[in-house]
Amino acid sequence: MIYGYNAAESYALAIAHLADRIKGGGPFVTPWPTDDPGLSRRERRELQTLLAARGHPIGEIDGMIGANSRQAIQAEQKRLGFAADGRAGQKLLRALRSPAPGQ
Repeated sequence: MIYGYNAAESYALAIAHLADRIKGGGPFVTPWPTDDPGLSRRERRELQTLLAARGHPIGEIDGMIGANSRQAIQAEQKRLGFAADGRAGQKLLRALRSPAPGQ
């Protein structure tokens, strides 16, 4: 629902965190991953296209990282030896721009 207004991860995180703080929640426990910048909407569409080309059932290529995209991201992160957190970042996009094994 938050992504419907603004699809930026940082925006969604800020709004969700603000809501948590208003309800009495504490500060962030884990820092934002500054070593792996997020993706623009165009880059998220490219990532989804690359994931679909590797056989992952993404659904609509729309630049919105939903459940299918996150599952595919986690699968590729595991395959590449990355932390399988399901987050779409520059490191994963760069890795997937290389040809898939057997192609």
